[in-house]
Amino acid sequence: MLRNISTLVTPLNHNRSETQPRPVSVTQAEDNEEPKKLTLYIPSNLDIDEILKVTPPNFKFHRDYFIYLLHLVTDIPSRNKDVEMVYVPFYSALIQRRVRDYRNYLDYMVNNSILIENHQYVVGKSSRSFRFSSKFQTPVKPVFITKPTLIKSILKFIKLDDSNNQTDLVINHIDDKDLDYLLKWFNEKLIVNYKEAKQYLEQLYEREKNDFLIGSNAMQRFNSRYLVLLKLQRKDFTYSVDSTAGRLHTILTQIKSDLRQFIKYDNKNLVAIDITNSQPYLSTVLFNKKKVEENEIIKTIKLYNKSFITQDKFNSLPYYVSKNAENAYLSENVNQYIEIVKSGQLYEEFGRILLMKGIIKDDSPVRNQAKKIIFSAIFSPNQSISYNSAIKIFKDNFPDVYEIYRLIKQNEHRTLACLLQNIEAKLVLHTACKIISEEKPEIPIFTLHDSIITTEGNENYVYQILYDVLLNAIGIPPTLKLENWKKVA
Repeated sequence: MLRNISTLVTPLNHNRSETQPRPVSVTQAEDNEEPKKLTLYIPSNLDIDEILKVTPPNFKFHRDYFIYLLHLVTDIPSRNKDVEMVYVPFYSALIQRRVRDYRNYLDYMVNNSILIENHQYVVGKSSRSFRFSSKFQTPVKPVFITKPTLIKSILKFIKLDDSNNQTDLVINHIDDKDLDYLLKWFNEKLIVNYKEAKQYLEQLYEREKNDFLIGSNAMQRFNSRYLVLLKLQRKDFTYSVDSTAGRLHTILTQIKSDLRQFIKYDNKNLVAIDITNSQPYLSTVLFNKKKVEENEIIKTIKLYNKSFITQDKFNSLPYYVSKNAENAYLSENVNQYIEIVKSGQLYEEFGRILLMKGIIKDDSPVRNQAKKIIFSAIFSPNQSISYNSAIKIFKDNFPDVYEIYRLIKQNEHRTLACLLQNIEAKLVLHTACKIISEEKPEIPIFTLHDSIITTEGNENYVYQILYDVLLNAIGIPPTLKLENWKKVA
């Protein structure tokens, strides 16, 4: 079943200046009726009903609240697959809106050796975090909850009152109906070879549990991947659209990339058309004044950075960004940066430049070092340059590129990252996919943020549409690559 679900996703950094993207208002089911039960996932050997019977809590409780909190221990890592979580942070401001006396529930589970708490947290800056005790480090199983108010809360967006948070980033609401042409493909024809995919994860678990660095967290890693596989197998096609950048999050964006080889649609192999170096590529729109105006870049920036909202036309951030974009074509280092991006070998080429200048050594993967430097320039706060050598290196090599990045991040460092993700969503989700759905409505399409996935045989058509959309909007040709989701021999 297709549901737009607002399952709580705990922010990874709980400093209030680091607000994470949030899901928009949701509609929970195709028939718009509240389900009588909802599937959540807890350790397979954990019988919460028996534990509550043997050791009754000394407070008024409902067993579904226990299941929900236990579910989060696996669900939160599954939605943050690029982050290693030994202990899972529980953001109290969000959880309390679903489980009012959640502290009693968590304390009970710690006292009864179901959960272990990490006591190394700072009040007001980080959250209490938990993991399962060794006894319950087992594969998860599906269980049902039936409490109507909790189900409704999980399936409905909980609006936080951030009126005192001047740095909160939220854009306009996105109507789910605007994405019907994408969401309709999440149906019974989207299948996974569950047996082989699970076997792959079990083999990976056996390797990881013997790894000195990650062995102690091997079951948590397994479950965060297995949970998504279970959802896909059960056709639990939950999704959300974050209201910060407009990105669409689905079961395909959550699943481990190694498992894509086991996924098919209508028994046909899938092929992804991916934008190479997507964030740096999209950022080149900032070096072309005509494209800045056509894409309403300043207007979009104002959604994220209040410093750009001003009546001063000639001594303001919008003015300086526009002026830099207007003069960018005169800059040798801007043109060099654009040419490297156009080559589709940004990290490799920049890595070679850094090697030649003796800035980095080849004792570790050059591409990874170059990518780290570029991403630091895009995503880090401007003040980080005082202690982040990577940003200094980028500025030394591309000073005029850095200056435009710096201006956009002035007073709100997340602005540039959110802007680029917003552009990506507009071009991939709302333009390229929309064109495909109108011209060839019979072609299945899915997205992975900067990729469009389709069935084998349609990839050349999708490639051309995406290429044309990007070229027209950004002004320079993109480098696209095809990735076949076929089983690895």
